[in-house]
Amino acid sequence: MNKVINLTPDYLNIIDTMEKRIITEKLEGGPKATKITFIDHDTGEVTGEYKNKIVITGSMFSAMNAFGINTPVILPDYNRELSLDNTLDYTQTVPKNNPIVCLFCIGDSGCGTTQKDVFTVKYTDRIDPVDDILPFRYVDKDADLNSDLRKYYFGRKTDDEKNKIAYYFKSFDTTPQMHLRYTDGTQINNEMYDIETSQAAECYVETRLRITRNDFRDYFEQVRGWDNARISTLSLCYGWYDDTIDDYRWYQQIYPYSKLNFSVEWLVDLTKAIDIVYQVYY
Repeated sequence: MNKVINLTPDYLNIIDTMEKRIITEKLEGGPKATKITFIDHDTGEVTGEYKNKIVITGSMFSAMNAFGINTPVILPDYNRELSLDNTLDYTQTVPKNNPIVCLFCIGDSGCGTTQKDVFTVKYTDRIDPVDDILPFRYVDKDADLNSDLRKYYFGRKTDDEKNKIAYYFKSFDTTPQMHLRYTDGTQINNEMYDIETSQAAECYVETRLRITRNDFRDYFEQVRGWDNARISTLSLCYGWYDDTIDDYRWYQQIYPYSKLNFSVEWLVDLTKAIDIVYQVYY
């Protein structure tokens, strides 16, 4: 005989009285933890350690992939709102690849006037495509990025009036790697179920973003001015790509997966480069 469990109002009340932290985690979904480390590229000095927040479009991405279902709403994506080059008509085009987490974008809305004035990320946040998102590279039309650099910079937008090309997204500096290990550092292998240990296990994906000496500098010099040469918010993004145009990948329907607000990093120093190590724990 099958056992029937009735979810009575009393049972629901018990759930409602659980810790807000647990309820929040259930509502937001996504990975259970992240660790983002900022490192001075030249000295190796760690300048900051943070954890980010999975935003609602990131939760949608996880749910769609886990259950093989479609989203009930189509939210505005970066391609259409930024009017990126070669943005496809999604009502007529079937994605040629599954969406993957593959890009970064950066802005300066994450922190106020002081280093400690970091704003809390909301679940429905994103880096604003109109007032905040910053192009990694900003070049003249007759001095476009070469094919080697085009492997790293995406979200291309041509401005014929200003004779400029902007690249708003950058890919990972390293290929994402999955790590399976115990908390003492011992690597997990295919004999895991035959090993007895008191150590907790963990699974995480690690990748890197490198902010080079050339990133953002032309844009600040020519558009925003050196007094505003700073960054304070970062998003991991996902999308799918169409690689049939000029042999380049053109990522479509780019959405934020997660968002991190951090203490201001000033880019006035033209020699400054930053390595960002991104670890996402599942």
